[in-house]
Amino acid sequence: MMRRLTVLILLLTATLAAQTPVRDGGVPIAPPSGTAGLSGVVKDGDNNPLRRALVVIRGDMSLNRTVVADDLGRFAFTKLPAGRFTITASKPGYPAMSYGAKKPLRTGPGMMLTEGQQVSGLTLTVPKGAVLTGTVYDDRGRPMPGVPVMAWEYRTGLSGERTVDMPSTGGESVTTDDRGVYRVFGLPPGEYTVGTAWFYHGSGSETRVPSDAEIRAAFDAVTRAYSPSSTPPAPPSLPVLHDFVPVYAPDVTDPMTATTITLGPGEERTGIDLRMQFSPRCRVEITTVGPDGRPVSAEIEFSRGRGTTGVTSVSSTNADGKYAEGSLSPGEYTVRAQTVARGDQPALWAAADVMVAGTETATLQLLMQPAMSASGRVIFEGTTLPQPDVTKARVNLNGLQRRSVSDAPGNGVVDATGQFSIRGISPGSYRVSGTAPVVSAPGGPAWRVRTVTYGGRDVTDLPIDIASGETQPIVVTFTDLVSELTGTLTDAAGKPATDYFVVVLPADKQYWYALSRRIVSARPGADGRFVFRGLPDGQYLISATTDLVTRDLQDQAALAQIAAVGQPLTLTVSEKKTFDIKLR
Repeated sequence: MMRRLTVLILLLTATLAAQTPVRDGGVPIAPPSGTAGLSGVVKDGDNNPLRRALVVIRGDMSLNRTVVADDLGRFAFTKLPAGRFTITASKPGYPAMSYGAKKPLRTGPGMMLTEGQQVSGLTLTVPKGAVLTGTVYDDRGRPMPGVPVMAWEYRTGLSGERTVDMPSTGGESVTTDDRGVYRVFGLPPGEYTVGTAWFYHGSGSETRVPSDAEIRAAFDAVTRAYSPSSTPPAPPSLPVLHDFVPVYAPDVTDPMTATTITLGPGEERTGIDLRMQFSPRCRVEITTVGPDGRPVSAEIEFSRGRGTTGVTSVSSTNADGKYAEGSLSPGEYTVRAQTVARGDQPALWAAADVMVAGTETATLQLLMQPAMSASGRVIFEGTTLPQPDVTKARVNLNGLQRRSVSDAPGNGVVDATGQFSIRGISPGSYRVSGTAPVVSAPGGPAWRVRTVTYGGRDVTDLPIDIASGETQPIVVTFTDLVSELTGTLTDAAGKPATDYFVVVLPADKQYWYALSRRIVSARPGADGRFVFRGLPDGQYLISATTDLVTRDLQDQAALAQIAAVGQPLTLTVSEKKTFDIKLR
């Protein structure tokens, strides 16, 4: 009894510590409270009570409380303030489900509570998660313990490319047991493949595998050791090292060619085996030379693949322009070399694709070329704010396929006349962005980018393709005007619809890209009112949905579903528009 009491005290202390925020200086902040309350029951997919499920309620003012359901799946929260709340239940093996959500790991509409309101009889149904299990074998068909394995989820990015990424449950991995068996559980429905975890790059001990000829030579050397007149064998050249490489089901190194597994709720798929590949570590030798043919030291970037499963490494050539890498997995790599402009020496660049495979050393000579420069000016068109100190503005050129333009001294910095220049540009796709000086307190009036032109062509929020040769002038126009789109979301009976998200997105899909400022969402208040401020000029679609997570705004398929039921509207930055939505 004493031991149990001690455990309960420790749990209570940990819970209180987790629920009590602390102000700067270490003074605890009293958690928000009120007179409202809610209670309910957690059930599994077969309508049975889900005992000991973890139930979390989150709301305004950083409210975050957790309770454990009893043996009958019952839970209750008391002393809640008025506001909007999300109630989520989970348990190991069961992906988290929120009240009102249609799928696991979704936010759901939540619930609005008024002061003193008591809600009872809530039911949270948490279906059991799906399972993937199998055995990992080495290259000779023997079970391989200690390999980290993860279920990768297939998605469609905003560019339309099919990608693999961390599962919705996070980047958790499991490790094969002594039989080489793995078991990934608690997965929500979806499309997956199985592969080694994102952090796995081999066993950590590259091995030199001697050839048959070397073994014979070793035995011959022992024989000749008894003959003083024998000539000792020449030492072997650069040794070829071997190691295991990341693989995906069943035995491929490219995740996009792996087996696709579609899982339904609670489904268990067995026999999803992995066969590891024990491959030679490939060697590549690179030489970088300048336009005059002389060696030049440069930064080298290796990249292979995209997204989470991609590999990028950065190194440098030596003073003789030479670099060697002897520990690469077989495959095709993109190699880029770049130098930073110094004084009157322009930045240099070079790029090439190289295929490495087998035991032969791949050699590559990169002929560096002078990088390009772009220049332009900024314009501040104000109606209420005074003209700012333009020297505190900055213009950025952000690379889409690779890192942004090298941060050379003065790059993108605006002078007192509003002019700027950017050096070190290599061919590729870029997007122009700008930052303006802060002139007011947070939430107050501010300068925002209104338009960007490249060679007189409007490229605001759009990519520009820069090829070898001349660049075009860039003009970035800032404005202190702020668009405001407001409205009220009501149901068929004309009552405020608070159980939805309102989403605004561009009608033109070329603006669909990650972190676009034209793709936004908001929750209506208790009166059904929503507000969007700061949207650029353009044609938009506005829609409402009950299920939305941040990842949806980066997924083409999800945005396409939202756009299909969207209503069109036009907005300018000088406009204050009201657009009410009535749900059918």
